[in-house]
Amino acid sequence: MNKIQFARTLTLLGFFGLMIFIPLWHLLIVPIEAKFVSMTLLIQVGPLLFPLRGILHGRVYTHAWSMYLALFYFVCGIWYAGDVSTRGFGIGFSVLSVIFFVGTMLYTRFQGMAENASREAGPHSES
Repeated sequence: MNKIQFARTLTLLGFFGLMIFIPLWHLLIVPIEAKFVSMTLLIQVGPLLFPLRGILHGRVYTHAWSMYLALFYFVCGIWYAGDVSTRGFGIGFSVLSVIFFVGTMLYTRFQGMAENASREAGPHSES
């Protein structure tokens, strides 16, 4: 596995980990009241839907701005970890967001460098 594949695997692990962990927590592990489920999931999982297509297609630009989204989720995870009743949720949230962040950062760096190298090695016209 090369560096780009490793970074992509980290990104997908963190991204889909968050997409699965959040609903799993609220619906099965520590269920919340039925009247709050849809709004809670919309607010917490909804932002992850914006970069979904670009992440799946391996677009460098999407990975780059998704780093900011990962930081947002990290801050939310730390906020949840600060309360004893939601500490487990917060720690899981934080760990997955760090994996997502590191994956997007590494993928952006390595894939961007590979794309630049392939552009520079392309056909040159000598005049």
